[in-house]
Amino acid sequence: MKIDFSKIMIEDIEGNEIAVDVSKDLGNMMYLNAQDIAVADLGREIYHKKEVELNEVQVKQIRPFVEKGFKAIVKRVLLPLLDKKD
Repeated sequence: MKIDFSKIMIEDIEGNEIAVDVSKDLGNMMYLNAQDIAVADLGREIYHKKEVELNEVQVKQIRPFVEKGFKAIVKRVLLPLLDKKD
């Protein structure tokens, strides 16, 4: 699956859709906190490329960082996006 982390569409309290860029936050979080080199490399790729092609393993690697590092407004969009099957 391909995800562009620079264009995540969230909904504000009034129901307006807003595009947010989570690529820097997610990529940096993964790179700095990863215990695995592949996860750190994936964080770097997300940080720099913003739009990345992810396999099933990588999706599972990203999920804990999203769950711990973002507020509910972003989780509401990102977690279902990560759960989607192509």
